[in-house]
Amino acid sequence: MKTEKFTGTMENAYGNPLPKSIAFEGSFDAYDTIEEVRSANDFPSNDEIVTFVNARRKATKRQQAMTAALDAAGIAKPTNEDPNVAFKNMVAILKAQGKSEEQAAQVAKTVLGIA
Repeated sequence: MKTEKFTGTMENAYGNPLPKSIAFEGSFDAYDTIEEVRSANDFPSNDEIVTFVNARRKATKRQQAMTAALDAAGIAKPTNEDPNVAFKNMVAILKAQGKSEEQAAQVAKTVLGIA
């Protein structure tokens, strides 16, 4: 086993936007091998495996159906050619690099030439 760390930022909680982003972090013991999972008696049951596989298959088909419905309605996925999409993506990247929301927005506006 090895300890793996995780971090994240919450912008919404309980269905409502937060006034300010809240950072969180933690860690967990991750298995290295399937043998470790089995010896810890943490292996999923056959029913859990069937449920997992069916959920994954449903999610794939659901996404395909949603994409087909949007295509049929003539709604295309926005791309970085759309200035709003480019701005949002750039802000997200800059925030992931440790910039505040305000700093990221300012840098993105400067780079993209947005007033």
